[in-house]
This record gives sequence, structure tokens and C-alpha cells, in this order.
Amino acid sequence: MHTALAMPSDGPQRQQESDFEKDENYLNLWGYVKRRYPDVSIEDINFTELVNLKVQLEGPRGLREWTGAIASVRKH
Repeated sequence: MHTALAMPSDGPQRQQESDFEKDENYLNLWGYVKRRYPDVSIEDINFTELVNLKVQLEGPRGLREWTGAIASVRKH
């Protein structure tokens, strides 16, 4: 008879990790835009608006390159 092992639910821990990752991504993008475009006001802007602003300023290709650069930094 085949039985599956019951694994404890790690829902709350996964949610905390996901929230931390979202915050980290927001702060990375916010810092990048702030350094690159110091004259652009981004003080009260949410993540989606920040991504849209970056696409407007640099285009979607720039966003892909930036995402790749951040991913490579996070690996090291």
C-alpha cells in the first residue's frame, strides 16, 4: 500500500519570505531609479507605478536587462 508522507504546512513562513522578497525588489528598484533619475519624484509611488515609470524612462528592454543584472547580483 502506497501512502504519502504528510508534510507540515509552511504557509506562514513562505508568505513571510515572499513579502520580504517583494519589499527587497521594491527597494532595489526604488534605489536604482532614485540614483539614475534624481530629478524624478518617486517618494510616494507604489511598486507597479515604479515599474511603469522605469519602462517609460528606459523601455521594456532596459527593464529586462536591469532584472537580469539584479538576479546576477543576488546569486553572489
